[in-house]
Amino acid sequence: MAIALLLAGCAADGTARPNTDPGAVSSTPVLRIVADADANDRRPVAVDVVRVADAALARRLDMLDAATWFRDRAALNGEAAGRIAIASWEMVPGQSVILRSLPPFAATPSATVVFARYGKPGSHRQSLDGAGALDVRLRRDGFTVTSLPKDAAP
Repeated sequence: MAIALLLAGCAADGTARPNTDPGAVSSTPVLRIVADADANDRRPVAVDVVRVADAALARRLDMLDAATWFRDRAALNGEAAGRIAIASWEMVPGQSVILRSLPPFAATPSATVVFARYGKPGSHRQSLDGAGALDVRLRRDGFTVTSLPKDAAP
């Protein structure tokens, strides 16, 4: 398991190519995830960043807690056919990642929903309009999502 987590962290090194020009590397981060040292009571946290191209689907996701999302995401992804894109990570306490792009998504996202699987009950969901750069902070009992400043250090 430790090797899989290490490889997942290494794969997210921020050198991915942007969606708009496959030949150029963006210097502007689009996602930063930072897990505090005591995140999720010092246990890994599964994180899904879900981009949605449909307002009704976004409202539906806003009604789900993280436990329901992680249980039903394969079925929801199948139902949404092209109106949803999911990027997933398993973060260990103390880990951070910065990405310069997310996986390609054919539609223009109208909303972004972030789910995090914590050991304690709660909604563990944050919703944002659009698809701007995100700063996700995984804390001990929950997380925050804010806009990532353009001058964020890699």
